[in-house]
Amino acid sequence: MQKEPHFTPAKMLSLLGVKPASLAPVALIPGPKERSQMLLGILDNPRRDFAFLDYEMHTGSYEGKRVTVGNGGRYAPDTAITTEILCAAGVQSLIRIGSCGALQEQIKVGDLIIVAGALRGEGTSAYYVPKNFSTTSHPDIARALVEAAQALKVRYHVGWVYTTDALFQETPELVAELEQQGVSAIDMVTSAFLTVAQVRGKKAGAILAVSDECLNGKMGFRDPAFQAAEEKMAEVALKAIHFLGSPR
Repeated sequence: MQKEPHFTPAKMLSLLGVKPASLAPVALIPGPKERSQMLLGILDNPRRDFAFLDYEMHTGSYEGKRVTVGNGGRYAPDTAITTEILCAAGVQSLIRIGSCGALQEQIKVGDLIIVAGALRGEGTSAYYVPKNFSTTSHPDIARALVEAAQALKVRYHVGWVYTTDALFQETPELVAELEQQGVSAIDMVTSAFLTVAQVRGKKAGAILAVSDECLNGKMGFRDPAFQAAEEKMAEVALKAIHFLGSPR
């Protein structure tokens, strides 16, 4: 019997021709390719590190610091895979750039949420940690995102997010329960992303743009406020690199 899983991040890197520790110390990880392309347009001299299936990672520089950018997945399972690969390839600090639905009255479409921690409603993280594990953002990442948001004078909230696997089962009962618990938002990625990074000993955090308001049913994916928020959170994430003091 083998002493390790038959397929590991190290084996995946070997298949992709990527050397360990070859990526940048900091990675900005959106979900969709469109958001990744927006970030790549800001980097200086980005080059493709690797591609597999629908996922691509590129490394360039921003204000003289090396940064890796890639579409990291839209759901918990694929996010866990890409996060594992990033951790194995030498990334030390990971920032997710995503979207979410608001669960509190004062949080509106177009606002930004800097994630303090995540409740695990998805199934992927159960393969990594026991039920009593606390999934949190690393304080250095959260602090850098807050400082960046303040410097850019954008509207933001700091709070917890609930991650689900079932988009169409965000029932009124679930929404009400999470609201009463003080949870700020719901998404389909963050708890898996943060959990894997924690288990692998990396610093990770997340900033999310609010796309809809779950308490009143407002859907804002086509709202100009949400589209503007996508650009704002990219600016905040890039600015946060400065406050992290990441190596060049």
